[in-house]
Amino acid sequence: MEYLAHYDKKTGEKQSLKEHLNSVAQFASVHLSSTVEFDDICNEMIRKIIYWMGYLHDLGKYTDYFQEYLINDKENHLKNHAHISACYIYSFLSNIESNKKLNMDSQKILTFLCYLCIRLHHTSLKTEGLFPRGIWKDLYVLSEHLNKKSCNIFKDLCLEYKLTFEEFCSYFDIKKLENNKSYFEYIPTKFHSGRISDPKWYFLLIYLFSLLIDMDKLNSADIEPQSATNVPPDNVTAYLIRKHGKNFNSDFIGKREEVRKKMLEVINDLSDEEIRNVRFFTLSAPTGIGKTLSSLQCILRLQQRIQQIQGYTPRIITAIPFINIIEQNKLEYENVFGEDARLVVHHRFSDFSSTNSSKEEMPVDKALLETESWEGDVILTTFVQLFQSIFTGENRLLKKINKIAGSIVVLDEAQAIPEDYMPLIGATLQLISKFYGTRFILMTATQPKLLEFGDLLFAMEKMKFNKNKRIELIPNSEKYFKDLDRTKFVPLLNKRLNNEEFIELFFEKWSKDKSALIVVNTIKRSIELYTKLKKELEKINSNVPIFYLSTNIIPLKRKQVIKEIRELLSKRQPVILVSTQTIEAGVDMDFDMAFRDFAPIDSLIQTAGRVNREGKKGKFLPVYIIQLENDNHYVYQLCHRQSTIELLTQKEEILEPEYGGLADKYYNLALERGVSDVSKRLWEEGIMKLKFDTLKEFKLIDNIGEVYDVFIEKKDSKATALADAYEEVFKYKDEFHYDLREILPESLAKQFGNTLSVFQRKTLLRLIRSRMSEYMVQIRVSRLKDNVPIEFKNRGNIDSNFYWVPPGQFENYYDEETGFKDESGNSFII
Repeated sequence: MEYLAHYDKKTGEKQSLKEHLNSVAQFASVHLSSTVEFDDICNEMIRKIIYWMGYLHDLGKYTDYFQEYLINDKENHLKNHAHISACYIYSFLSNIESNKKLNMDSQKILTFLCYLCIRLHHTSLKTEGLFPRGIWKDLYVLSEHLNKKSCNIFKDLCLEYKLTFEEFCSYFDIKKLENNKSYFEYIPTKFHSGRISDPKWYFLLIYLFSLLIDMDKLNSADIEPQSATNVPPDNVTAYLIRKHGKNFNSDFIGKREEVRKKMLEVINDLSDEEIRNVRFFTLSAPTGIGKTLSSLQCILRLQQRIQQIQGYTPRIITAIPFINIIEQNKLEYENVFGEDARLVVHHRFSDFSSTNSSKEEMPVDKALLETESWEGDVILTTFVQLFQSIFTGENRLLKKINKIAGSIVVLDEAQAIPEDYMPLIGATLQLISKFYGTRFILMTATQPKLLEFGDLLFAMEKMKFNKNKRIELIPNSEKYFKDLDRTKFVPLLNKRLNNEEFIELFFEKWSKDKSALIVVNTIKRSIELYTKLKKELEKINSNVPIFYLSTNIIPLKRKQVIKEIRELLSKRQPVILVSTQTIEAGVDMDFDMAFRDFAPIDSLIQTAGRVNREGKKGKFLPVYIIQLENDNHYVYQLCHRQSTIELLTQKEEILEPEYGGLADKYYNLALERGVSDVSKRLWEEGIMKLKFDTLKEFKLIDNIGEVYDVFIEKKDSKATALADAYEEVFKYKDEFHYDLREILPESLAKQFGNTLSVFQRKTLLRLIRSRMSEYMVQIRVSRLKDNVPIEFKNRGNIDSNFYWVPPGQFENYYDEETGFKDESGNSFII
């Protein structure tokens, strides 16, 4: 009899069980990073364990119950295969000789975590409610059934060269497992009570789980995982010459070149021992100094040296706080890498169909899986994707975490990590660097003392942890700050201003030949100021164009606005832009002056980075810091706000060279406040006690209430075609006749026929939804309540979790200039 792991009844495609198990075992063993180890659990021990986990993770599929279900759709609750497979692996690993080198407690904990990985490999990790009454009944039936088939299974798996038949059969003894309560059933209780208390178990568990499910899913989709490949660092130099042409030797470019060459010198001068052991690098540089490309060349050289010294090529993972910066970086990366590397771009709305795969004409459903698995040489992603995938038990998110091991991870704009999470994330990065062998590069204009916050948490938990050596990639980086004379802060914080008072101040400071940026903290305020300023400009017959930018307008419109402003600024024409802090998120513009509602120090510095970027407009151009009434409490706790005001008001003007010192003082004050309650809870309950329900509380972006997507179906736009296609795919049952060429390139559209597999349907929905996102805004529930759009399901009678603005009611809900209409007035941040 041929035993199957997977079978598609529509296409007739099938995969034998022995081939699947052997492949997953081989892939997991080969792609275990050589840098992974957990104190006394060495890399070689983990390699043996993950091999056997892969080889036996679907052992329960050998039952007739599963085979009948797979081939003939015969339902039986005994078809479930994961738990019996997990029980077998527990017994099997308990008897592996290499595991016995550990002390008894460590051996039993490790073996239980392996059991957990296999039991839950089709669902999410948990440690609560694992052993309800009656759970053993079905396991006895399945165990007896498999034991009767043991001779066939033993031969099919070709196990005669790995263990004896008697040994193989002995591991089906469920009675022995049920009676072993202290070292099996009670282990979760020991974690929850704190009797087992070591963070390494969390990081070991999510790594093993990730590696297993990643290799399992890739093999099931017939994708062979690839090791990362090197890209020559000189690719960056070649691109810079192409990019700047005749301007390559200008003063501004010259300063960037000086920084780039110094960074390369730092990497070149590292000893072999430092290459092996240094895990943290910092890159402290002012905005506009060319960090993106300079750091990329530096990373490629570091990658090259690691390959030469340690014999493996690390993957490069760049994490960025905001989605809208990603597209900008993607273009730069594509120009550097070309066909030399597989670039994977992964965020909520990423268009995975454009993934630069090493395989030509890769089917789009496989491209989706590669994207979600970070199966590439270079990964460009968001903080949300990175950190929400570390602090979770969710299967879909965890599958990519194994790719972090041994990689070079760049945290661009690290100061964007919320302060309350800095102790948790700072400690986590240090442990990941230790256990996974990951190197981190922290890039920011103002180093936020992320690792020092982690040290605070270690001290609070009375954990002994050797401080990591940290290397600054720009020696004497303070020199570049001291040399800057582009901007200055002008704090005007003695009074909280209403809209009319601010507009009066604006016209007092602004002149018609100047471009001005106004950044506020709420959408409500931004719309009010934009509307009033526009009217005032009309009164004085000003021909200076005024623009509005926030996440309240659809992404398609945002791109148009940014493009138009850039074109005007490049021609040195004055413009006025009213924005939320969306403008701070890597939007490369260059104004003559700025007005910034009170915000954290780093946000103020980010706004200043949008003024006089190249230093060609004069010296110390003003960034006025004001307080608009009732708004800044959304971005600041009361105690933090007061301490920041005291720092800012010590001088009438703060010149750009002083920004770094200002940020340093602020973070020292923050360190004095100690570990936040939220970091403490997530660490103690989530990481130490393996309570995955607690980890669900981790939210990198504070939503201030629930957020919903609203699809804006503009008249005479591609939006209607996308919505029609989404409905057709959603309704699909047996046949599919929509002409996808209306919304997709022909090369993509032709991949989908009249019948769709489950995975093809899911892929197509994701593909269409990513394109629909160009017409979507994210609106908080509090803003929807007084002007509620129609639910999208009413458009075509399909289930959906987002709202819809029909073309015929466009004006009721949406304004072309300012976006979604908020009748309630309760707009919040961004």
